[in-house]
Amino acid sequence: MAKPYSEDLRRRVVGAIEGGTTIPEAAEQCGVSISSVVRFLKLYRETGSVGSAKFGGYKDFALAAHEDLVRQLVAEQPDITLAELEDRLAKKKITVGKSSISRFLHHLKLPFKKKSAGSRARSPGRGRRP
Repeated sequence: MAKPYSEDLRRRVVGAIEGGTTIPEAAEQCGVSISSVVRFLKLYRETGSVGSAKFGGYKDFALAAHEDLVRQLVAEQPDITLAELEDRLAKKKITVGKSSISRFLHHLKLPFKKKSAGSRARSPGRGRRP
């Protein structure tokens, strides 16, 4: 993933435009695309700043607002499966997938079972022989 342009470069682009340079000329002088120049100008006109937006790593967990409920459900039934947890959350009108639940439990360092007891895979050669 590419990094955002530096704030210094963004200021130079906006300064060149305010100094009377056309958008294509400013893009060529600074070595950026015309669309980047347009975005920098729009950002500057709307916010007064040319700083880039926050970049990556800031998305919160889908269940973060329901941490207490998740902890309570796991405490009530420590061997709860992801499917059971998903069902119980759905009953409380909280719709979230098993992968999101798994990531959140891992984040909270809480134990969970991936498969229910009836659907566990068996090792080959360990089953009954006819």
